[in-house]
Amino acid sequence: MSRQLITVFGATGSQGSSVLNSLQTNTQKPFALRGITRNPSSDAAKKLSDSGVEVVKADGWDKDSLISAFRGSWAVFVNTNSDDKVFEDPSETRTEVDLGKIIVDAAVEAGVEVFVYSGFNSAREITGGKLGVEAFDDKNAIWEYAKSGGKFKIAVAASPGWYFENSLVKDLAPILGGFPFVPGEDGTLVFRAPKWGGKEDVPFISIDDDYGDIVHGILLDPERWNGKLVQAVSDIRSFDGMVQAFETATSKKARFEEITNWRDLEVYGIRSLETIKGMWGMCQISGGRYFGDETEGKTAAGLKKLAAEARGATGEATGLATLEHFYGAKFGREKTA
Repeated sequence: MSRQLITVFGATGSQGSSVLNSLQTNTQKPFALRGITRNPSSDAAKKLSDSGVEVVKADGWDKDSLISAFRGSWAVFVNTNSDDKVFEDPSETRTEVDLGKIIVDAAVEAGVEVFVYSGFNSAREITGGKLGVEAFDDKNAIWEYAKSGGKFKIAVAASPGWYFENSLVKDLAPILGGFPFVPGEDGTLVFRAPKWGGKEDVPFISIDDDYGDIVHGILLDPERWNGKLVQAVSDIRSFDGMVQAFETATSKKARFEEITNWRDLEVYGIRSLETIKGMWGMCQISGGRYFGDETEGKTAAGLKKLAAEARGATGEATGLATLEHFYGAKFGREKTA
């Protein structure tokens, strides 16, 4: 019996890599895997190819190349990059929505049955029209387009929370007080940012450890999730809880300092940081509803367990990652009870 083919658009990105890494180790129902990249000669693409993933070249703006790349696929996973440099060109008139529609149309023409998109609900809708955030609103438009008109047998959004891995971006640290790289004058690592809003239930996600498993879990039983937005969450904490987890894991002093007005967060006109600033505004206006609904981790935990067991994992290895584990692994030795 031939294996079902799953194709990943953006195969060498953080999300795409996580999805492929998880699917590759399925021992119960192995899939055939294909990765799409604009540069098959890159080191990341070569690594994928060496691991057994079929690597094909295609460009998101080139519909014909995408149709060819998607052909024969039972399912596809797609993440579009809101921070692609093409969108920073002031003369560029194309949008992320335009890109997403090309990808969706190509998948339809290729006969794809299951479409999983790294999508979001609309910031403008979440805030009752008070605030738009381009990346959220564009990804929502793509997600709604994919769901509409019976294009696919199954369409699902796997919506990622705030990345654990954002703490590894050294260029981001100075914008947010220096945490976890640059201590203040008193030696404390400070995370300076607006509060989240509502119950301060920030939905953190480990892209490396959990996001791929959550998508994998969706693909093991996709009909159950048809038309739904799945909250991809590893650990739900306040920002105070985040820095406390860092202290516990590393024995280094850290604290959260609030920026009272989210509009006062200085982002220097950088496109990707403008999105983060808007995200804080969206969450404060909506009472912390990053996903549009109340944040919950039960769904992600179930999907993680399903996929982890399909990979042969047992016990604690089937659970979601924690901030303590992440910070202990990246910044110091974890404390034991």
